[in-house]
Amino acid sequence: MSGNRQQRCHPAAHRFTACAIAAAVGLAVAPAMARPGIDGMRFDPPRTVRYQCDDGKQVTARYFNSTDNQIAILRLDGKPLLFASVLAGSGARYAHGAYLWITKGDEGMLQDLTRGESAPPAYANCHAAK
Repeated sequence: MSGNRQQRCHPAAHRFTACAIAAAVGLAVAPAMARPGIDGMRFDPPRTVRYQCDDGKQVTARYFNSTDNQIAILRLDGKPLLFASVLAGSGARYAHGAYLWITKGDEGMLQDLTRGESAPPAYANCHAAK
């Protein structure tokens, strides 16, 4: 006999392989489609906003909101920092250590409180890029 015999799989094996591949793809994709969460808290899909500020500075903010919690990840000089919402009279205020990110509508500014409360913002006149 020749060594060129082809091995054939049983049709059920093909169905099993196809189902296994479909299940693996489903498991890989499911986390990406789920609502993001942290320690059991669930958030609406994040909203990313890019701001252009004075002196050519840029801020990228990803806002994660839920009914009870609002957080933002700001990318400053390429470094991501986690900010949590704090009390605001109008607009929104997010704090991270000595930093305070203040937004109202499409505008924002970043204060570095280590410079003093009367110091100019570290990132001033930030406007959401359209």
